[in-house]
Amino acid sequence: MTALAGVALYPRLPAEMAIHFSASGTPDNFVSKAVAVALLPTIMLATLCIIEVAMRTDPPDDPRTAAVVTVATTALMAAVHGLILAWNLGYPVPFDLVLLGVAVWTVGVCGYAIRREGLSLG
Repeated sequence: MTALAGVALYPRLPAEMAIHFSASGTPDNFVSKAVAVALLPTIMLATLCIIEVAMRTDPPDDPRTAAVVTVATTALMAAVHGLILAWNLGYPVPFDLVLLGVAVWTVGVCGYAIRREGLSLG
């Protein structure tokens, strides 16, 4: 779906797109439109493959852990892709809220996995 969103929006996107931003929301890395539209969906696919290999190599005790981590990771990356597309289309992206959201996501997903797997941090 992220690839389809990029293709659908392609004609409206600028020739050079920002793909990385500082914590203050200032773009600090630009690539061509074609690369920007394909990059995150490609990274998402590679990430899914890595997660699949990792889960087969060292499966979690509870299979639901793998499913939740996979879906949550994919959702986060899709949201980032959507935000990049939105910013490059001229929509305001509140980067302070994006950073807060990523922090909450990290704590939530890691906390879920630790709790489901009964891991001890001590």
